[in-house]
Amino acid sequence: MSDNFNYDTFVRNPPNPVDIYNFSEHESLLTTLNSSPIPNSFNISSFNVNGLRHNSQVKIEQISNFFNLKLISFGGIVDTHLSPKQIHFLSKRLPNYTVFSSDLDNTKQVKSTGGVSLFIEKSLSSHVQDFVSHSSRILSVDLYFKGNVKLRIFVIYIPLISDFKLQSETINLLLQLLVQTKQQNFYHAICSDFNMHLDTYYPLYFNHPSIASQRAYRLLHHLLSHGYEETFPVNASDSLSTFHRDDQVTRIDYVWSCSMLKSFALTSYIFDAQDTCSSDHNPIITYFDDSLLFASIKVARAKQLQRRTRRIFKFDLVTAQQWESFSTHTDSLCDIPPSTFSTWHINQQCEYLHS
Repeated sequence: MSDNFNYDTFVRNPPNPVDIYNFSEHESLLTTLNSSPIPNSFNISSFNVNGLRHNSQVKIEQISNFFNLKLISFGGIVDTHLSPKQIHFLSKRLPNYTVFSSDLDNTKQVKSTGGVSLFIEKSLSSHVQDFVSHSSRILSVDLYFKGNVKLRIFVIYIPLISDFKLQSETINLLLQLLVQTKQQNFYHAICSDFNMHLDTYYPLYFNHPSIASQRAYRLLHHLLSHGYEETFPVNASDSLSTFHRDDQVTRIDYVWSCSMLKSFALTSYIFDAQDTCSSDHNPIITYFDDSLLFASIKVARAKQLQRRTRRIFKFDLVTAQQWESFSTHTDSLCDIPPSTFSTWHINQQCEYLHS
């Protein structure tokens, strides 16, 4: 390993995830910070920019650099404070993307005017069939692909609890839209700043179900109870999460996948933007298998494309000795206390073990 290798930088902001099974020795994660993205994949990101009204040219340039660096397919931008016309003007700095934006709430009764946008890479934007600004804080964009595949991407900003009425109205509207979207048989994802810390919610969800479905918690309860998945970032830590202010570090920004879409999810991680973007949020990026979008790529062609396969074990044939050996090996790799690990959601447990 080179003496100049910066381990802390690598851990906090790893290179684009790649298919590690196809690495040669000189292409290992420890020798490059500019590796290509996962083969045969697309990604969805969510990023709260803390408004684009001030220093808009600087901030849009930062967004452009982030999109280009990580080859973002669908970039959800939250809390812009700008109208669709203003966003469209700034988007000229991103010629490889088409932008769709929500209307702006200019009423004096609200503390934040909102504003959410979705930037779609040009090769994918031709598949857009419809987009709807449901409110200044909820946008949906529909894309249709061959094979009758319908993908809907939501971009959401849930207000803080200090604006309880607006928060409640936004959550109620989102829940209605999610029910409708499921009935319409859409694959769908949710790019969001929920202003709710999921990791602290898990103990409530498992141990206090009567509380877990009350007030603002009803949104997280609905998602977890209806098969949605928020892929746990492989590099999330006590020092790196999606929101940082003073000594506060929390994970309140997400990319949620519906029960149909989550089977195509590959991995997720947090991009450390503290040194490159003037926001107290970090973007989260989730990668998906692109066979969803391009149905003409059949399983028969998977080997030709060198697509990675997965091995499925017959657990009923595993002996007690094999289980004991596996358990011992897993315990040796896990540095999380069992009491803490057991409180996590099964999705978080699996992502941690996988990483």
